Order: sequence, then C-alpha cells, then structure tokens
Amino acid sequence: MQILTAREITRKTIILRWVVGLGAVVILIGGWLAYEPAKLKYLQWKQRRALAQAQDFITEKDYPKAKLALTVALTAVPGNTQALRVAADMLEQAGSPEVMILRRRLLLLDAHSLQDRVALIHAALRYDDVNAARDALRGMPLDQADEPAAIKAALSYALATDNRPVADALFDRLKGLEPANEQLKIMHALLRMKSPRPETVQAARAELEKFSQEPRYALMIRRDMLLSAMQRGDHGDARRLAKLIATDAQATLNDKLNEANFALNVDHRPFGELFAGLMPDAEKSAGAAADLARWAMLVGQPAKGAAWLRTLGEAIRSAPEIAAVRAELAAAQSDWDGLAALLESGAWGRIERDVVRLAFSARLAADRGNASLQRQIWGEALSASARSLAGLNALYRLAGYWHWEAAGESALWAITRAYPQEAWAHQTLFNVYRERRDTENMRALIGELRDSDGSMLRYRHDWALLTLLTTPSPAWNTAKQTMRQLYEFAPDNAYYATGYAFALAQADRANEALDILQKLPPQELALPERAPYLAYIYGMTWRRADFDRAAAKAAGLKTLLPEEHALFGQGREALDRPVSRRVESGMEAKAKAAAPASKADGS
Repeated sequence: MQILTAREITRKTIILRWVVGLGAVVILIGGWLAYEPAKLKYLQWKQRRALAQAQDFITEKDYPKAKLALTVALTAVPGNTQALRVAADMLEQAGSPEVMILRRRLLLLDAHSLQDRVALIHAALRYDDVNAARDALRGMPLDQADEPAAIKAALSYALATDNRPVADALFDRLKGLEPANEQLKIMHALLRMKSPRPETVQAARAELEKFSQEPRYALMIRRDMLLSAMQRGDHGDARRLAKLIATDAQATLNDKLNEANFALNVDHRPFGELFAGLMPDAEKSAGAAADLARWAMLVGQPAKGAAWLRTLGEAIRSAPEIAAVRAELAAAQSDWDGLAALLESGAWGRIERDVVRLAFSARLAADRGNASLQRQIWGEALSASARSLAGLNALYRLAGYWHWEAAGESALWAITRAYPQEAWAHQTLFNVYRERRDTENMRALIGELRDSDGSMLRYRHDWALLTLLTTPSPAWNTAKQTMRQLYEFAPDNAYYATGYAFALAQADRANEALDILQKLPPQELALPERAPYLAYIYGMTWRRADFDRAAAKAAGLKTLLPEEHALFGQGREALDRPVSRRVESGMEAKAKAAAPASKADGS
C-alpha cells in the first residue's frame, strides 16, 4: 500500500499564504474599483471619436453614415448633455428634422436651460412645427422671460404666426435692451410697414429709406420693401425697388428674376428677350441654371426652359439640381414617361424602381377609369416605399401633380407613421382636417403622434380633448384620466386646467369643474377659444350670467370645430333642464352639513 507522506506546515508558510491571499483580494478589489472609471473613460473616448466622425461625414454630405455615427455617440454615454448639444448642432447643420428629438430630450434633462429652450423654439420654427415652438414658449420659467434670448425667441414665434401686435411690443422691449442694435430697428420698421395705419407706414418707410443709404443694409431693406409693396399692390413702388435691387453689385440671379417678372407681366416685354438677358448669369452654376429654368416654368414656358437646359455643358447638366428641375419641367408639360425615367435615374433621390413603376401603373389605371385598381396599386406603391422617405415624398408630389387628393393624404399618413419627426407632413394633414372640420381624422392623427412619442404632452392633451369632444360619455375613461394627469403635472397650465374641468363636467362632476375654473386668472378665462368649454361648464352648474358672457363670443368664433360649437347648445340646454333628483339630494346633504354650524353661531 502506498502511504501518503504528510507535509509539515510551518508558521512561516501560513503567514505567506495569508499575505498572498490578502494581496489577491486587494488586487481583485482594486481591479473592480478601477474598472468603472476605466470603462467610463473608454466610453467617453468612444463618444468623442464618434462625434468627430459624424462631423466629417456631414462635411462630406454623407448623411446616412453621419446618422449612424451620431447614434453610436449618443448610446456610448446616454444622457450626456454636452454630447447631445453637439449632436443636435450637427443635425441642425445637416438640415435634419431629427434635431427636434434631441432638442426635446435636452429640455427634459434640464427644463431650466434657457439655451436649450431657445434652441428648441428656433428649430421648431425652422421645421414649421409652430405648435412645438408654442409649447416650449409656454413652458418658459418666469424668471427667464425678460432675458434677451427669450424675448428674441418669442419674437421669432410672433413673426412666424403673424401676430403683429405682440411682435411690435417685443421689438419695443428689445430695442430698450439693445438701443444700439440697428438691425433691430430695421426689422421693426419692416414690420410696421404692414400696419393698417397710413401714418405708421409712412414713418416706417422714411426710417427704412434712411437706413437703405448705407450699402451694408441697402439690399436687405429693399428686398423686404419690395415684398411689402407687392403685398399692398403698389406696382409703381415695387417696380422701382426691383430695378434698384437688380442693379446692386451684390444682387443675385433671383433678384434679377424679380425684375424680370415686372418686365414680363407689367411692361409686357417679350419672354425671349428677358430670358436671353438672364442666361449669362444663369450659366455660371448649376444652382443658378436650375433657378432660371424653374422661373421659365413658373411663367408658363416649361418647354423653353427644358430646351435651354439641354444646351448647357456636361458639368452643369449632370448636377443633381438640374436633374430635379428637369423632373419638375417634365411634370409641368405632362410628360409622364419622361418624368418616370428621370425618377428612376434618381432625380428626386434614391427611389426603388418598383415604386416608380407602381405609381405610374396606378396612373394608367386611373386613366382607364378603374378607380378600384388605381387604389390597390397605389397602396402597393406606398407599401413598397414604407422604409424610404424619398420614395414617400415622391409619391406625395406625384399625387399633387395628378390632383389625387385621397392618394396625397394616404402618402402623408405613411410619412407620419414611418417618420413622425417630419413635422411638415402631419402639420399639412392637420391643417387639411382642421379646414374641413374633420374632427375624427384630427383625433386619429393626434392619436398616431401620441403613440409615436408619449413624452409629448401636447399630443396627449390634444388627443384627450378631441376624444372628449367626439365621444362624450359620463364614464371616467382614458381621455379623462389623461386630462387629470396633465392637470396634476402642471396645475397652472390654463389649457390643462380647462381640459380637466371639461372632463369633470362630462363626468357629472360639474361643481368640481367650476372650482378649477375659478382658480384661473381673468385673462385666461377671457380667451375666445376657451368660451365653448366655459359655456358648457357654466350651463352644467346653472350659472346663467357667466354662461351668457361666454356664449356671447360664439358669433365671432369662425374656426371652431362642430363639436365645440355644439357645447354652447349643450350648456344652454343644461341651464333650462330641471334639477335632477341626484343633484337635489346633494344639495340637501350640504344643507344638513351646514345646519349645526348655523345653530352654533345663532344664525
């Protein structure tokens, strides 16, 4: 039998083992503690590198790779506000509406950041999302309202929405803060040129004429004054300004095209003569050539514009701008075969050949009077381009050329669902439905936007309000709960307060609704757009004098939805309705509760 030999363990060995074990533990702990900082440094390096790559791709106009690099950067260290701002600036530079997502995220991370709020407002106005700009303005903290950047943002919004009285007041405030800012004075004078008061226009014109004597301001002022003259129908002054602009050393081809418009339409000079005079300037670049060809199309001479483009050199003829305008000229001449060939070759961006062929097959079906087949093929075209914004945009443009209203709407819906950041698409749809007073489709559209971005409080509010209007019910449903949540989140927001009060009144809790209304400032209650909801609540609470004041505004409200108009009638019916037994019981309970107090004070 093999006998194992025992090994003698000395005190020195034991101590050595403890030291080695303790050292291993220290190393493990140190490694664990160093791992997170090392990992963070690596991710920060990765983020900086991805941002630098994105900037290089944007410079090279390789936007798909730039977007991928930005995605890598933002996922490396989520919530890094500085990286988010850099990424947003890059998307702004690239002209991408996705910048709105980052601008909103920044404001969510720091609601008190004036820099991020102002940037969001300007981005929203750039992409025609005036509702997003309005929301950002309404959320402005009061302690920031007097900052020049905040006033300028509010001014941009007022000008974008043509709110001249507010813009006039904001200009006055800014001029008080920056009295030496001559551009502010010029912009204010240009606004006052639109005043209905002749004396105001005359004073503004005199101020502008004075500033226009300085070469650095002359061209800018005269361009705006030309537009103002055209809007008020002063052809003499417009012609004078157009000539001054066209002879300016800094004048562009577009400036000369404006003068050519007057020469063609007012002086009745021959098109050929004017076109020949503009050709030398237009042949200097592809962009200028596209502008001249497009002008020829706009004045009813698309064939001559297309023929001239064919005479240009290869360097200009092969430019993307020329391909795009050639497609427009083909459409203006109803050259559908030519347009299809141009689209397949990339005139409007990268569009799948099948999408183009399906679209023109739908047109062929329409020409043959087969509406059912036309709709079916058009639906297939939309499905085939579901992952291509260029394809969906092309289908929308084609529907416009062919005067297919329903097909155009379906293309806008497809863009809204697949690319909700394309605010122009859902804004166009909303405007169409608002004009038609089509409340059901408005609700469906807002519901789609709410589902795509639940963080947008405006979508949640508008969906809930439209739901309350279109499907009134005493039941406490999701729409009413949404109004409650919004009110609890921002009780000082008058829109949320009115919406919640309306929800309560629908749920037979009109007295609670009245309590909420009574907390609103008088100026908020005086808003005309709020009158239908106030009338309904006042009617449900039998406040005849308050109802009459609200209902008196009904005649002047021309843009209300049918359901909003109906609220005046519902409020009036409630006023004349006998008090229900349930309400009487409630009043009796209140009287009983008040009785002991009355005895106590001897009343």
